[in-house]
Amino acid sequence: MAAFVIRRIIQSIFTIFGVMLLTFVLFRLVAGDVSAQYVNPHLGREARITWLERHGLNKPLIVNSKYPFWKKKFWDTQFFNHFVDSITFRVRSYQTNELLTDIILKRGKYSLALTVPIMAIGWLLAMVISSIVAYYRDSWIDRVGVFLSVLGMCIPYLAYMIIGQWFMFQVAPTSAWGLGHRYNIYVPIMIAVIAGLGSSVRFYRTIILDETNRDYVRTALAKGVPLTGVMFKHILKNCMLPILTSLVVYIPFLIMGSLLLEQFFGIPGLGDLMLSSINARDVPIVSGLTFLVAVLYTGALLLTDILYAVFDPRIRLR
Repeated sequence: MAAFVIRRIIQSIFTIFGVMLLTFVLFRLVAGDVSAQYVNPHLGREARITWLERHGLNKPLIVNSKYPFWKKKFWDTQFFNHFVDSITFRVRSYQTNELLTDIILKRGKYSLALTVPIMAIGWLLAMVISSIVAYYRDSWIDRVGVFLSVLGMCIPYLAYMIIGQWFMFQVAPTSAWGLGHRYNIYVPIMIAVIAGLGSSVRFYRTIILDETNRDYVRTALAKGVPLTGVMFKHILKNCMLPILTSLVVYIPFLIMGSLLLEQFFGIPGLGDLMLSSINARDVPIVSGLTFLVAVLYTGALLLTDILYAVFDPRIRLR
C-alpha cells in the first residue's frame, strides 16, 4: 500500500504541474496583453510599460533568448514567477492589489456557509429517501420516488435558481439578493439541495438495490432475518464505498463554493470571485484559484483511494 500511495502522490504532483502549465499557457500566451484592461490608453506607452514592469510581465516567458543556453536565467522569467506564486499563493489582484491568501480568508467563509449545509443536508435527505425507496422496491412508493428523481434531474439547474429568486422577490424582495438578511443564504441552500436530490437518490437507490441482490443478503433473508435488520446492519454499510467516493470528490467545491449560486444571489464567496475575475481578466486570481481547485481535487482523489482500503479490507492497493 505504501508503494501505491507514493505512486499516486507522484502522479498527483505531475497532474498539478500540468494544470499549472496549462493555466500559464492560457492566461499568458493565449489571453495576450492584459495591460489594456487596467491602464488608461490616454496615459501613453510609458504608463503601460511601467504597469508591465510592476507586475513582472515585461520578463521573458520561459527562457531569455539573449543569453546562451548555459547562461540562461530560468528563474528570471514569467513562468518561474508563475510557478512560485502558484505554490505559495502570494499573488496580488490586478484590481485591488490584495493578496490571494487574504481574499481566500475573507471570502472563503461565505462559500463554506453555503456549501457545507448543502452537502450535509443533501446527503442526509438522499440517503433517507433512497433507503425508503429501495426498501419498498417495485411498489408505488418506489415508482413515485423514481419518477420524481428523474423529473428533478430533467429540470435545469438555472430554472431552480430563477424560480427560487422569483419566489423571494414575491415574498421578501429585500432578501432576494445580497447579505442583508439571513434568508438570502437559506434560499440558495434549499435550491441546491432540491436540485441535486434527484440524481443523488437515483444513484444511491441503484447502489442499495445492487447490494441487496448479493448472496449474503439472500442467505440472511432465507434464515428469517428481517429485511430492515439486513438493510441497516449490512447493506448500507457495504454501500459506503461509492457513496464515500461521491462525498470526498465534493470536497474541493466546499472551498470554492457554487459559481452560479453565489453570482446569482449576490453572495461574495470564492465562486463569485472566480467569475468576476474572469470577466475582469484578473489573471493572478483566476490562475491561483484554478491551482487551488487542482490541489484540492487531486488530494481528494488520493484520499478516496486510500480510504477504499480502510473501509473495505477486501481491497488491496498495489
